[in-house]
Amino acid sequence: MSVIINDTCITCDACLQQCPVGAILDDAHNPVGEKRYYVQPEKCVECVGIYDDPQCAAICPSIGCITWDMPFSAAFDEHFRNETIYRLGVNKEGTLKSPLFKEKPYREDIPLEDRGVGCLVQEEPDNLEEAG
Repeated sequence: MSVIINDTCITCDACLQQCPVGAILDDAHNPVGEKRYYVQPEKCVECVGIYDDPQCAAICPSIGCITWDMPFSAAFDEHFRNETIYRLGVNKEGTLKSPLFKEKPYREDIPLEDRGVGCLVQEEPDNLEEAG
């Protein structure tokens, strides 16, 4: 997983419907108990191999709501084990679905310095024109 939905989310459900891998949970099902939508890091693939851009950010009407996180890879296993931010699932055998269990694809064109909790996926357009 490499995206997080922050607390500016307006719970419009657009991302829930748009996510091609069903990685997003609504605020009522957020496993860390916060009143915001939650992206399951063990499921999110940043739409790699499916779309050119993460579809949650492409559809989101709240600019800045979807932010980059670290790649779901073994190098960042400890990051994703932080239970104040994440609640990773477990498999049938009870093994935690951390990056050590199974890494996920991520956008390698996004440099690590542009990743981390709070780094925007989608930015406000510079030249907005009013219609009409």
